[in-house]
Amino acid sequence: MTPLQAWNMIVDKLKGTQLEFPTVPKIKKTPIWFSATSDGKAVFIDNAIENKPSCQLSMPRKLTYKTFEKVYPLYLRRENGERISNEVASVTVNQVYYFSLIKHLCQ
Repeated sequence: MTPLQAWNMIVDKLKGTQLEFPTVPKIKKTPIWFSATSDGKAVFIDNAIENKPSCQLSMPRKLTYKTFEKVYPLYLRRENGERISNEVASVTVNQVYYFSLIKHLCQ
């Protein structure tokens, strides 16, 4: 799947709805829940309402395709066992949200 196909799948599944997802840590760490919705172009992340523990965002975060295009190949490498945390941290501080959305909506 190309980054654009994956992004479109995520945006389409979130458009007009708000869903909650857990993060997908690779280490033994408790996942944190967050909510996600889309306006058809961007994805907006906020605190979870129904699931705990929730992330603690002071304001919603906007995820864009421009960043997703860089994060998606890193996610694939991560899934293949590579350690990419420093590399992805240089791209975005929102990697946990991108990774979770890919894991839960692109399978």
